[in-house]
Amino acid sequence: MKILFKILTLIILAGLSFSCSDEESNSAKLAFSRSIYILPSSGELNVELRATMAPSSDINIPVEISGSAVLDSDYTISAKEFILKAGETKAFITLMPKNNLTADREIKLAITPVKGYDLGNKKVAIIPVETKERIMYTFSLNYSRMLSSIEVWVKLNGEISGRKFRAPQDITLPIKIDESSTAVLGEDFEIEDFEIVDGKNSVTIKKNEYMTHFTVKVKDGAENYTGKIATLVLEAPEEEKDLYYPGSFISYKIKLDQLKFIDMLGSWKPVAIINKDSYPMEDIPEEEYEGLLPENNGENDYLEFTTVNGVDKIIPHLTGDLKNFFSNPEGHNIVFDHIEKSLDDYSTFESYDAPYFIISDINTCFSSRKTVLGDVYLGLDKIDDNTIIIYFHQYEPTDFLVQSYNDVLGGEFDIDFFPDFFGITYKFTRVSE
Repeated sequence: MKILFKILTLIILAGLSFSCSDEESNSAKLAFSRSIYILPSSGELNVELRATMAPSSDINIPVEISGSAVLDSDYTISAKEFILKAGETKAFITLMPKNNLTADREIKLAITPVKGYDLGNKKVAIIPVETKERIMYTFSLNYSRMLSSIEVWVKLNGEISGRKFRAPQDITLPIKIDESSTAVLGEDFEIEDFEIVDGKNSVTIKKNEYMTHFTVKVKDGAENYTGKIATLVLEAPEEEKDLYYPGSFISYKIKLDQLKFIDMLGSWKPVAIINKDSYPMEDIPEEEYEGLLPENNGENDYLEFTTVNGVDKIIPHLTGDLKNFFSNPEGHNIVFDHIEKSLDDYSTFESYDAPYFIISDINTCFSSRKTVLGDVYLGLDKIDDNTIIIYFHQYEPTDFLVQSYNDVLGGEFDIDFFPDFFGITYKFTRVSE
């Protein structure tokens, strides 16, 4: 608003001072095409000189440069004189913004008289300089635990526009592997979608975008990587460094990990299903799950993760709904199978990896009224020392989600689709000894 008000004021004053137009005189005159220009925050500005009569040979017309904007700091100029070619009536010089970060600065250009020409009314051009918006750069997170692969997101915010910021042109940000890293790039982990720019690993946020991502993963065949840390550091672009400032997360620690059943030994109490918000997003009618999901558990219910004679087992101590899945009070054998990657959690709009185990002799119907014993995939993950997640990703809907299961999958289990639509994500907390 300040710059707009200033421009309007200048236009009014300029109009009051012009008593006649250049066209009212027959003498040769020089003038700017406009009294007021604006140098944009990015891009360039062509300033036009007009002559009422074309010269018979090239002439140079110097300009005096003044104003509060600092030449070669706030802006640059292609030349300090116009060159009016023989037979032509127009000439141009070009101004380009540079480190224009200070508000309320302007450029003043004045035409210098030359032989054979008088000066017209528009002999001075005032050029307010638009201020560039400073740009914050940041990772979206500063820590992740990586079982197989993760997506790392890099974002830009405008100092003024905030999350509405969009890159005015492609912006390339270097990313280095910090010396404190104990994981070795190319040996323990690898990074996809990196570019090499000026010898540095980099990512580019495209014009009109505000974020991008790349993939970090455990290198195939890597050994002895568990517990190592890869630390990524985000740096400002090489060009116009003064324009950028760091956000909250410019350092990203990634712990390379490998889930083992031994990490989960102990007793775990059911807390809650944490992905219930995903069902309405999938247009599953409320009557198919509200009050029907296996959420009613006894106050003292828990699962015991233990090893018996070298065999990993989950032994249920249950009286509530989870007994309809963990149906053998003597325990269920469980073995690691594989990590299922990039599953979708529609309740958080995030993707995740689930370490899949095969668990034996459970009730595949997950039902209080029907029992069919079998072996199924069960996802397990340890969030911290006191929290684990169990992903129920294979069962035959019998007491809940039944109609949608029949409509979507025709009543036939499909591991590629079932987890995203009908999977149950269950949080458990450690039972203190």
